[in-house]
Amino acid sequence: MFKTHERFIEYYKRIGAKIEVYKGIIWTEYQKIVQPLGPAKLDYSVSEEEAKLLLSRFPGSLLIRYTTGFSNIAESNEWYAVIQDKFLDLEDIPSKNRSEIRRGLRNCKVSLVDAELVADKGYEVFIAAFERYRDVKRPQIEKEEFKRKIDITRDFEDIIDYWGVFYQNKLIAYATVYKYDNIEADYSTIKFHPNYLKLYPSYALFYTMNKYYLGEKHFEYVNDGFRNILHQTNIQNFLIEKFKFRKEYVNLKIIYKPWINYLLDTTFPVRYLFGKLNPKLQALYKLEEIRRICDESNK
Repeated sequence: MFKTHERFIEYYKRIGAKIEVYKGIIWTEYQKIVQPLGPAKLDYSVSEEEAKLLLSRFPGSLLIRYTTGFSNIAESNEWYAVIQDKFLDLEDIPSKNRSEIRRGLRNCKVSLVDAELVADKGYEVFIAAFERYRDVKRPQIEKEEFKRKIDITRDFEDIIDYWGVFYQNKLIAYATVYKYDNIEADYSTIKFHPNYLKLYPSYALFYTMNKYYLGEKHFEYVNDGFRNILHQTNIQNFLIEKFKFRKEYVNLKIIYKPWINYLLDTTFPVRYLFGKLNPKLQALYKLEEIRRICDESNK
């Protein structure tokens, strides 16, 4: 595994998150999905029996999802991480995008910040960012709880970075980055205040972070996460178009709770009808569709 995984175990325990460590792999739960924590390039394969055992240790979860690493997988798999492994300086970027980045850098100041600043100033940005998402409920988290969760990370600066974007000394965007050794910088959370998007803060932020992690710290790659099938931001397409991120295809493996497996098997032929009932159900059908494509591609 990666060298700093013990620190991530400590961090997740500190925030009270449910984790399981199995054969050196950290497994966490997010939105009722059990998944491994670590660089996307690694192989997290487990047997079906081991996957079922892990799934049983997360009573409220619906499925376990993992991938088998970067290995020249065919695009037909349709599951991918959105990554960049080379810093592109301004002269390497098309002129239109170069102009947008320069505007962002003129309008905004981007810098590494400490957890205390995000805890004190980030809540307004966090709440306002959800105004851009249709059909997504505003998170039910009060300012003090937001502050408490950020404050915990003050002891984990070796594995978690915060970036702030400022306009006239006002925080208008922030990012949280998880660092897995010098393998991967995971752009975990990025929030922009919608009132300031005309200042091009996203261009300034991503250019500066890419320069830092790829150009200065020489991480193998930066990662904006796996394919997004539910969240309504268009950030992954933005990174591909503006900063030449690419889709790194991987094999997707899923084991479901028995009743979820039964539901999908019996209703999959009419998924387009049932998916209209609920966005999360629609996302589950899409995930199953991709899983079947991956399985078929590897026969």
